[in-house]
Amino acid sequence: MFRGRRRSRVGALEEAPPENPKAAAEPERVLLRGIFEIRRESCDVALGERALRWRRIQPELPAGGTRHDLLSKEESLELEDIFSVKLKRRCWAKHPGRDTLLGITLFICLKEQRNKLKDSTLDLINFSEDHCDIWFRQFKKILDVTEYEGHALSLLDECELRGFDGVVCVGGDGSASEAARALLLRAQKNAGVEMDCIPTLVGAELPLGFIPAGKA
Repeated sequence: MFRGRRRSRVGALEEAPPENPKAAAEPERVLLRGIFEIRRESCDVALGERALRWRRIQPELPAGGTRHDLLSKEESLELEDIFSVKLKRRCWAKHPGRDTLLGITLFICLKEQRNKLKDSTLDLINFSEDHCDIWFRQFKKILDVTEYEGHALSLLDECELRGFDGVVCVGGDGSASEAARALLLRAQKNAGVEMDCIPTLVGAELPLGFIPAGKA
């Protein structure tokens, strides 16, 4: 799995650009909606095209109660801050090979200080295999998670990389090798270099970062 970072996003760590009020007013299409436990509270969770949003589920209004007292604050997470996803399972030492699904774990980067990022996780707890499978597949689609040999090559070949500062690959040595090869092939193609005979390779236009997350 690999992610790119747009220059505008990196620049935002130094000085936040003015927001476009017209873009902010555009409604975000909801891709999925469901119930998960987040930080030990049941939440109504919506996965949009740009962000994951959730709101704590409130009990029914008591007799004589006011709706204002029970409104919960909506929280959100920008999808571009998520760099990996996996199914969260509990393994049993007494029963090797058997585990229990707990939900989905999102691996995220948070801005801690000026120009500094801190990694963190967010657990979406739900014991339903079918429910989690649907959400997990959607997250993988959004995050461009590779699923077979050569997938990283095809993804990077199809991606529009203009406007990005670099590419970050999260995976094993195979994924890193494919990502590096894809970036080099793009550089030769963009430079008009014949692939049959390359006396000197043209350097890749973007740097490649690597976060080890292989199975070994």
